[in-house]
Amino acid sequence: MIDWIKSFLSKRRTESSSTNTAQDIELLKLFEVFLADRMEEFYPLVRNAFATLLDACFPDGFKGLHIVVFLDDPAFSFRLFSQGKNDVWTNEPEAVEIFNDTISRLWPIVTQGELDQYTIWEDDPKWGRQMALEQPLDKLNIQKIVLPWFKKILSETRGDFSYPITASVHDVTMPVEI
Repeated sequence: MIDWIKSFLSKRRTESSSTNTAQDIELLKLFEVFLADRMEEFYPLVRNAFATLLDACFPDGFKGLHIVVFLDDPAFSFRLFSQGKNDVWTNEPEAVEIFNDTISRLWPIVTQGELDQYTIWEDDPKWGRQMALEQPLDKLNIQKIVLPWFKKILSETRGDFSYPITASVHDVTMPVEI
């Protein structure tokens, strides 16, 4: 039974994968350009939010900030957490909460409809139109794209903020100090 399942899944993966790697590469390149343009468009707004945050007063026991980048829901969103007493990551103090509220109002910078334009679709006789199992965007190195963006923003806004600021891609990378 297990061999049959493996055989079925292997066959399904082969059927679903894009047979046109040139198309996959082109879609990935187009999306990288699209995302870079969109990030540039949102840059001043995000920079202003960080500038306001990093000018705030932080309470005793505050140890640093951590940016978590999410790949979906909505796509390429991020959230800020502060490290406080007992090394707990929270949405506090108020400056962090205000920052996250500001970013939530700005996002998404990439809508699901826009993501769909860079998606490989297939027509299944039984199930109809559906997303292929392997997507060009699966090869997207989001860490390489967003971490330098955050570093640039923080280099412009950090000022006298002496606490560490780290970032990671949720469930993909370990925190990196930026």
